[in-house]
Amino acid sequence: MPQQSMPFSEQLVKITEWWDRKNKRPLLLLGVCAPHAPVLDMNLFWPAPDAEPDIEGMVRAQIQMAQCGYNLVDSLPSCIGHSWGSRGTPMTMSAYLGGNVKFGATTVWVEPMVKDWDKFPMNFDAGNPWVRRSRRLLEAQVRLCPDGCLPVTPDYGDALTVFSLLRGTERLLLDLVEQPDLIERKVREYVAVWIEAHRYFWDIYHTRFPGDCSCLGWAPGKTYICQSDFSTMISPAMFRRFVVPEIERLGGYLEYMPWHLDGPEEIKHLDALLALPQIRAIQIQSGANRPPCASPLWLPQAKKIQVHGRCLMVYANTLVELETLLDVLAPEGLQIGVGCSFADPGQAEPFLRAFRRRYG
Repeated sequence: MPQQSMPFSEQLVKITEWWDRKNKRPLLLLGVCAPHAPVLDMNLFWPAPDAEPDIEGMVRAQIQMAQCGYNLVDSLPSCIGHSWGSRGTPMTMSAYLGGNVKFGATTVWVEPMVKDWDKFPMNFDAGNPWVRRSRRLLEAQVRLCPDGCLPVTPDYGDALTVFSLLRGTERLLLDLVEQPDLIERKVREYVAVWIEAHRYFWDIYHTRFPGDCSCLGWAPGKTYICQSDFSTMISPAMFRRFVVPEIERLGGYLEYMPWHLDGPEEIKHLDALLALPQIRAIQIQSGANRPPCASPLWLPQAKKIQVHGRCLMVYANTLVELETLLDVLAPEGLQIGVGCSFADPGQAEPFLRAFRRRYG
């Protein structure tokens, strides 16, 4: 990989220190793309949901693109995603549980198909075609990734968001009101299947790599970026009833649990999340066209997260935002991603100077 400043093993030590909040300066992720880096269309390797993909060709293309960038400050492993082409994935459990997968140019979704929850079994079937394709993809990534590059395990998805894909959002909202006991039971069943799925793919990842890697990065033990996009549509009381038990049970299985706090609509659930010791880190995703992490909306939430002893992931889009985050937040357990894409190191120099003024 280009511009690696430290051995792979030392990179993993640095991330472990961050998870343990033992880092004395923030992790700053400030990346540079190589000039004329190729932008490859992965959909050419996986054109349709009913076509068997060219897995090896796609993985080699993923690696080629990952090798075109590097980080100027904290050298962390490059990751290649568990993507079905250039589209990402639909929260894969919706496919693993039998959903009818559809491909767009940039998206993947499943068509609602649950008509009666009592007649919808929750089973993890290794023979499911989407499980088989995910297995082939991860096996190829594990085999082909060069040193310093990590494959990401599937984005399985949380119970309510996956249920909304399989059932339809409006129908699921009615279910929460009209048959809450049944949904509670199906969430329990879902979590058991989720753990089975995670263990299945973690065993593949672990044939070569230590720890575990989700789309939010590596951890020294089992991890996954836990989230609930659906939670924006429910009250804090419903969140505590339907989502918190899922987090608690997953927290007995996962060793390093980060939470993806996606947009201002999820701030109402932050107190419930901070009451759960299973959650070790919180990523603030400010949301498209919303106030940034360095804004008066998000800074009090960020400081609250740190006061509760959790690791924190935030983002800066401008130099002023970076300086604000560095001034206001404690370095321990802090990770700042600079959401700018630099064509050469010179463009990033003002950001580097701002960081070095504080931390050398």
